[in-house]
Amino acid sequence: KEEEGARQRLTRQEKQGVSEKKKKKKKDEMTISLTVQPRIQREKWSLYWKESMMTKTDVLDPVVLKVDEKNTKVADVLQMLSTRMSWPEKQTLLRLEGFEEPWETCVLNGKECMEDSTLADCGITKDNCTVTTVRKILVAEGWKIKTGGLDDSDTDEDDF
Repeated sequence: KEEEGARQRLTRQEKQGVSEKKKKKKKDEMTISLTVQPRIQREKWSLYWKESMMTKTDVLDPVVLKVDEKNTKVADVLQMLSTRMSWPEKQTLLRLEGFEEPWETCVLNGKECMEDSTLADCGITKDNCTVTTVRKILVAEGWKIKTGGLDDSDTDEDDF
């Protein structure tokens, strides 16, 4: 009897091990490796004109994130990227007068992905899994009346 009980326990443990492997395999099938191409877009923002005077975009190294395309939203990807890059939260960024654009955007094949959409809704699949994200940073451009003195200054190209 003891031998049969031990055999039944072993069989139960084997079945449990097989079901855990199936769950892990199923989870691996659900996740994809999403390649994110981050960009930083610096806007030289005129405090006088209340609009962008110049834009520079920095291309950063790609980041690969493991995500479930059916359940992960674009906002989640932007948050994961922000955390990975050690960027400040977008709620803490200073919004200058006249700037009404979103701080971050995500683009797939030239189309913007809305933050509340899932990756699958945007068309992201295992075969089509590279997105470009853009994080905007405002650089304030102020005006100063020049008197001809050596200490007169404004925002130069080198500051931007």
